[in-house]
Amino acid sequence: MKKKLLEYCLLALAIISLICAAEFAVSRATSAAEAKPSRVPFGFSPETFKTEARWEQRYLAIPDAAQCGRFLHAITREPHVAGTPGDRAVTELIYDEFKRDGLDAEIVTYNVLLSYPKKIAVELVAPARVQLAHPEPPIAGDPDTHPSDPTATIPWNGYSPSADFTRPVVYVNYGTAADYDRLEKMGVSVKGKIVLARYFHGYRGGKSLEGEKRGVAGIIVYSDPAEDGAPRGKVYPNGPWGPLGHFQRGAVVYDFEIPGDPLTPGWASTEGARRIPQSESKILPKIPMVPMSAADAREILKRLRGPRAPKSWQGGLPLAYHIGDGTAQVHLDLEMEYKVTPIWDVIGKIKGSEEPEKMVVLGNHHDAWVYGAVDPGSGTATMLETARALGELLKEGFRPRRTIVLGSWDAEEYTLTGSTEWGEEHEAELKKNAVVCFNVDSSTSGQDFTVSMVPALVRAVIEATQEVRDPATGKSVCERWKESGAKASVRSYAVRGSRAAPVPYGMLGGGSDFMVFLQHDGVPSLDMIFDGPYGVYHSLYDDYEWMAKYGDPGFRYHAAMSRLWGLLALRFANADVVPLDYSLYPTEIAAYLTQLAKSVPADFAKSEIEPLIAKCNQWHDAAAKLTATVEARTANNQAGAEPSALRSGEVGSGPSGLRSGDKPSLDEINAALMSEERALLDPQGIPQRPWFRHLIYAPLPSYDAESLPGLREAIEARSWDLARREAGRIWQALDRAEGKLSWGVGGNKAATPPDER
Repeated sequence: MKKKLLEYCLLALAIISLICAAEFAVSRATSAAEAKPSRVPFGFSPETFKTEARWEQRYLAIPDAAQCGRFLHAITREPHVAGTPGDRAVTELIYDEFKRDGLDAEIVTYNVLLSYPKKIAVELVAPARVQLAHPEPPIAGDPDTHPSDPTATIPWNGYSPSADFTRPVVYVNYGTAADYDRLEKMGVSVKGKIVLARYFHGYRGGKSLEGEKRGVAGIIVYSDPAEDGAPRGKVYPNGPWGPLGHFQRGAVVYDFEIPGDPLTPGWASTEGARRIPQSESKILPKIPMVPMSAADAREILKRLRGPRAPKSWQGGLPLAYHIGDGTAQVHLDLEMEYKVTPIWDVIGKIKGSEEPEKMVVLGNHHDAWVYGAVDPGSGTATMLETARALGELLKEGFRPRRTIVLGSWDAEEYTLTGSTEWGEEHEAELKKNAVVCFNVDSSTSGQDFTVSMVPALVRAVIEATQEVRDPATGKSVCERWKESGAKASVRSYAVRGSRAAPVPYGMLGGGSDFMVFLQHDGVPSLDMIFDGPYGVYHSLYDDYEWMAKYGDPGFRYHAAMSRLWGLLALRFANADVVPLDYSLYPTEIAAYLTQLAKSVPADFAKSEIEPLIAKCNQWHDAAAKLTATVEARTANNQAGAEPSALRSGEVGSGPSGLRSGDKPSLDEINAALMSEERALLDPQGIPQRPWFRHLIYAPLPSYDAESLPGLREAIEARSWDLARREAGRIWQALDRAEGKLSWGVGGNKAATPPDER
């Protein structure tokens, strides 16, 4: 028997050795492949890319999966809700790492309105008395599921009002406008009732606003297993999906109206800033909301009577869902504390050597509802590893042409607060000098690369993903991205763009820190993740153990995101021409317009939509011409002209069609490209939501991306005078964009520089 046991042990060791050797070989092959960029990317000449390629080769070899795991373990040691001691500890950890890496680091403090729970009690009082709102059950073998911090044990929603009342319960499916309309047709009133709504298919703040409009007294939201539990697969600790006892925390606030500190709407909450009374805030909810587990919601659902819910409203619990007849009643007793309290952004900078005023921004937030191993810890760990890798380059003499800014934002989970306050404080500087914002809210919960971005970034992202290896297959991330198609996790707000691009990508709506940069300040932005099965969103179980077992075993995708994030930063910081390609953008907008034309009268389509499509075509021609100019200019620098000569316009003839002797410098072309996204802003903002100035992209209350928001909402309201005005504003924005690029290639509008138009 002992001999057999010894043989089995030796066999097991041999197998483990073979697996380790294979993984090491794949890792070495992957590193070797990543260390040899295969093509000159857009924005560089072959000559200037020689130096860039050496730094890229060095950078790609540095990010280490094991180090990412160590960073994540340190970040997730304790709960760190914004404004708490745990949050301050993570803040200082990030600051210390940035300083150790040689970055110019600072902690920026804002005093903002946050809320915390003092008492959460929910009880079913009829037809039986059942205590609800239980803590999430601990998991054997996962020590993090035994917290002592009360904010980590009780179910609560940030910014929910306090409440103490008993009301009948009505089941409202997801609590969307369409759901309430259906109930109305069924003769069911929700006025003055507590409604029980499923999470997903919309942001909780949107559910609150819709309930407020319908006159409900309060909302219970719960995570139905159909979305993130056992019907999807094995549940934690045996799989990545949510166990029956988990619940989803989160803020319930109307940041799709105005994000940021509720008391400083539209301006930064700096020291001495004016604050409005809390009662005047337009983004704080008026009705209470409390989250609940499916296990607790089941106690209500199985006692609801009345009409059977429609077939599409049936969830994943093993019972028939009913609407309710008034006999099931619940008592809500919520005591919430609101207070103005400090939050802390951490800013780390690597100063540019030639254009230090220009900024390439990398963003992630560090606050979490509990441990937040995926959201946002994976992104924070990746940011720290990216900073470490860049720090290694600094030690070896690297200096970027443009400044790289790493922004670790606080209180994102409340209302995108830290990023919004910083973006508002530095609005003028960002509008003038920000090149791009690369946001990584969470870097991984799986293996599927998913990105939402403005169309001007598609080319650069394709080129960067061609140089980074997918850890599981050894293919390029780009190859796997194209093969897998557009995927999104259960928590995603991604809305697919048009089919015109060579890769699947989403439009930017709401829900993360890119909002202030793109939709308020006009900075080209993206948000990217390696996505996958993730059923523990905003729950106690989103911890280190879950990540190590299911989200990213071995932390290889953390390191892959660091390679991709840093590579994009290097290219935008160092390129002769910032790698913004606007030739796809007008095609994308034209696709939105074409789709919108199907919902309007023929005369409106002819008078308003068709001219906009024609203007998109003109913008496309100007953008394509400028892209050709950049390609020709940089290609013609193969003889080794100095970058200063390249940027001054002393080399390269540009494409045919330019006026003789009219050779805009690359500095001028960069200015034109950087002005493009800003051209799509309107200082008046979109109707009813003036903070949102981008006329092409804004978030819906669901957080889904909305294209052409002002025009689309006017059409949906059948307000034709407003729709014509909005169409006119979009035409002017498209004309501005076309004019700036026409100037960049010496077109008819060349007499007026982009920054003066």
